[in-house]
Amino acid sequence: MHPTKAILVETVVEMLETIKPADIQADKVLEISGISKGSLYHHFEDLGELVETAQVARYSKWITVSVDTMTNILPKAKNISELRTALAAVTKATQRHDLSRYRLERARTLANAEGNPRFQKALAEETDRLTSLLEDLCREVIEKGWFRKDLNPRALAVFIQSYTLGKLVDDFSPNRVPEDVWNALIDGIVINYFTNHTN
Repeated sequence: MHPTKAILVETVVEMLETIKPADIQADKVLEISGISKGSLYHHFEDLGELVETAQVARYSKWITVSVDTMTNILPKAKNISELRTALAAVTKATQRHDLSRYRLERARTLANAEGNPRFQKALAEETDRLTSLLEDLCREVIEKGWFRKDLNPRALAVFIQSYTLGKLVDDFSPNRVPEDVWNALIDGIVINYFTNHTN
């Protein structure tokens, strides 16, 4: 990415910590970034495209955290027992309640793309990239014989993202499921259904 474009995107990425996408104003972006108006419209069709790009970057960031967690933990496992311990660590790291605002932001980003072909295309491309990264990890575990051979690695990658985002349903409940209970359910599904019990 061109350095000027990167500065503009990072500026809006940071602004989105406290400002909703619809409330981002071009003058404020230019003031904070120190980039000229001409440069903004040289790199982006309009302010909307810049805000969309920043939303995709933030969406990507939180899935990348999950991918990085799995990449750092799973390959270190030397046997099925260590794999199960590693998977439990991944669950604990990615399902925390303090990540609820990021689950909400991911859902909001998906909703914001509705009816916007340009935004949908950018989000689809990034989602596909992230799903492919998770798919590669799942394939590696299947090839080691630790996950069942009949499982589809891409379906597993989508499932992992789905249950992580789906926890949003419980995030706003006054009677939330305790984290250890939720994590035990996820680990039980993974261990009892995904793993190869012949090992």
